[in-house]
Amino acid sequence: MEIVSSFCSWQDHLESVCTHQKSEGQIVTLYDISKDIFEDAIGPEEAATKIASFVCTSDDFRTAYLEVIYFIIGAANNLSEQHDLYKLVNLTLALSRLPDARNETRRTFQLSPDYKTSEIGPGDVIVVGEGKIWADLPQFAVNLGDSMYGPTAYISDGLAEHWAEQKWTNLNTFAAYLISGSDDTPYSFDYLYLYTFRTVTDSLEYDPETEKGIDSLHSLRSACRWITIAGEQIWTESMRSPRNAVAGPLWHRKYHADLVKSGQWGERSLITSQRWLAWASRLDELAGSNMIEDELKFMARSSAEMIRMFEREWVFDIEDEIQ
Repeated sequence: MEIVSSFCSWQDHLESVCTHQKSEGQIVTLYDISKDIFEDAIGPEEAATKIASFVCTSDDFRTAYLEVIYFIIGAANNLSEQHDLYKLVNLTLALSRLPDARNETRRTFQLSPDYKTSEIGPGDVIVVGEGKIWADLPQFAVNLGDSMYGPTAYISDGLAEHWAEQKWTNLNTFAAYLISGSDDTPYSFDYLYLYTFRTVTDSLEYDPETEKGIDSLHSLRSACRWITIAGEQIWTESMRSPRNAVAGPLWHRKYHADLVKSGQWGERSLITSQRWLAWASRLDELAGSNMIEDELKFMARSSAEMIRMFEREWVFDIEDEIQ
């Protein structure tokens, strides 16, 4: 579904979805449930339960399930307001916490995901493709990944520059909220860290005046969203587990001598506290430049401050544990 504006409210998005579903002769159950959740008429858990009921009672179970996944990913592409994306994430997380969907009929039926036929007997857990519904959210990661390929690629697909930047911001905001809220879910969203570090390094380790840095400023808002929404989780993950991201030229240039001297040049792609602090310095530089508007300058400064806070608190936590 294409973005029709750089700003898209949930009302606009749902109206577009409803129109499309009606044109395809589909039932608009998802529209009604989603409208309720965006209007705060029901919570995410109740909405998830209603969606599960809709899927499990459908004559075409697989199509109904995939319709839910496509709806969520489409909304993540289009919704521009942070609080709307937050509600969408809470719905996604609530779906992942639902009990396993089972064949509650007395008959065996067949599912054919990815051209492979599976027989689901009475009482069996229903599996679509690579996982169980709902705990494994099959097809979610694939479809989200298919959308997250960057502003320049969106522009190449025909989107105007500001629309491409907004779409990229929407998706990264959605992903950041997923990371920040996924501590108690059976489904692992760890693969999203790939997008975290790619987005941050693209934005903060490349010069926007160079060809390779063409997405630098387009990704800055997304980078700030990652830091301000899920920064604590991302920092902790990168300190506790080795995480890598291709090192950009600004990181090379600024810390080349230090890395060589310390014998760490071979580990330059690691996400270290030093690299985080380099991102904070770059955010300060951008905030003090005339390359970005005032709102984004504020976001950059806030993100830099948060990084330094993570660094201070992480050191304190380690010392506290030792004592």
